[in-house]
Amino acid sequence: MLRSSSFLGGYSRSMSKNRLRPRVLSYRHTKLRYLALFFACMIMIGDAYCFDNPMALQSEIKDQYGVDQFQFNLLYTVYSLPNIVLPFFGGVLIDKIGARTAILLFSTIIMIGQLVCVWGAYNLSFWTLITGRVIFGMGSESLNVSQNSIMAIWFKDQEMSLAIGLCISIPKIGNALNSLLSPQIYSKYQSLAAPMIVGVGTLIYSFICGIALIYMDYKSEQREKQNQMLLNKNDENHRSQSELSASVKKSIKDEDCDSPDLGRSPEIFATPQHQEEEQNEHEVKEEINFKDIAKLSGTFWILIIICMLTEALFVPFLDNGNELLQERFGMTAEEAGLFLIIPYLVASGSTPFIGNMADKLGRRSLLIIVTSFIFLITHILFIFRICTSVCFLITIPLTILGLCFGFYASVVIPSVPFVVKSQLVGTAFGLTGVFQNTALALFPMITGMIFNQFKHDENGEENEERGYVYQSFFFIGMSVLLVIIAILLMFVDKNGERKLSQRGKGFAGKRKVDYVSVHEVTDIPADKKISINYDADQRI
Repeated sequence: MLRSSSFLGGYSRSMSKNRLRPRVLSYRHTKLRYLALFFACMIMIGDAYCFDNPMALQSEIKDQYGVDQFQFNLLYTVYSLPNIVLPFFGGVLIDKIGARTAILLFSTIIMIGQLVCVWGAYNLSFWTLITGRVIFGMGSESLNVSQNSIMAIWFKDQEMSLAIGLCISIPKIGNALNSLLSPQIYSKYQSLAAPMIVGVGTLIYSFICGIALIYMDYKSEQREKQNQMLLNKNDENHRSQSELSASVKKSIKDEDCDSPDLGRSPEIFATPQHQEEEQNEHEVKEEINFKDIAKLSGTFWILIIICMLTEALFVPFLDNGNELLQERFGMTAEEAGLFLIIPYLVASGSTPFIGNMADKLGRRSLLIIVTSFIFLITHILFIFRICTSVCFLITIPLTILGLCFGFYASVVIPSVPFVVKSQLVGTAFGLTGVFQNTALALFPMITGMIFNQFKHDENGEENEERGYVYQSFFFIGMSVLLVIIAILLMFVDKNGERKLSQRGKGFAGKRKVDYVSVHEVTDIPADKKISINYDADQRI
């Protein structure tokens, strides 16, 4: 096959197929973006494992430290408290130091926080444990922002719901591993420090995956810079188009598209739309701009309340999940840990399918209502004492709960960019983080107070099962409120711009980037417009 190697801008042309191919293609335009997505998910696996260490060891922590339910739930409240404030500053810091450096920084902070928790567990110092959770929380949420910043670039305008959903749900595998392994490790070593040391090991694994993601992102950026240099070189050649025009006109008159002259003068340069996309790729910032808050629509504020409630109906509920299954359904700590992997695995497994469905179907307002009803059904099922020992029936509400989080990760959170202008996405996500962490700070304290208030029966005797029943009543009430607000969102969106009824882009199809030949720019009637199909012409 005859090929010309004289193309500017790093492009080669197959003379038989009359097609341009970029010699240097960004990794983001290849299947390697899925490998980057894998590493991005893995950097949060260790974080998820360590986050739920207290949940898997709830009974043991309460016994050994002599704390009640409210004090135990403080381990989750203090984690979220700093993150009510950090979104106001975290995005700015990440913009200054860069997402890659931020991943290293916040991964290190998480490691330090977990090591402090290990020390608190070893010495049975509850306030040392609290201090470790505060440090851990300061790094955890900021690491999540850094992860989102990189993935927003890698999956810009393609499969965004899928990518966001996987980044939220796949780390739940870490929660599942903690629920499964921590009770067994404690049972074997009879030490609270032992399961937390294993958590340090998962953080080391996540740190290695973070380095791999950083390397891929760096190499992809270098390739993009190389492409930009080639495009700039084409732009310089365009300045001499008056000289080129005469020779091109002459070659056109010859009516020989396969002539050697044409093969030696194929100056190609990108359309302005393509150049604008390259310039705007790094403009996604998850930070809060106070001036922009007033510009956010009512639809956004309703959606952000839904985000807050759905997060609160999943995470704080499972914070006490291990002991709940022990007290209400007669399980041991190890059996409860085994059953609690179900919602996490279902959430991780269902997210790709739900995300793809949401991208293709659209109608997100309706899907959000479905999500809220599923939450309501789940918490109603937990009211009933389905069985008094290990049985298959308890898997039903746990499976539905995992499905709820799959909808939350794939439908609710990815709906945020649909209801705000593109330049306000960073502010919108920053506020979403504030509201979510407010819920995660308040709900554990509220449920802890409810439990302490109602755990004694009419005779004054302690009955922890009674406390959990009233906790479930509270979650049912919040689920009813969620349904009402979700219906309100649909009506507001329907009577407005119907932004949540737009279709997503689904799985990436054939994305074409148009390049025009110099004949087009020099006002010569051109039939030389060429489309580069990245799916067909991937060159790595």
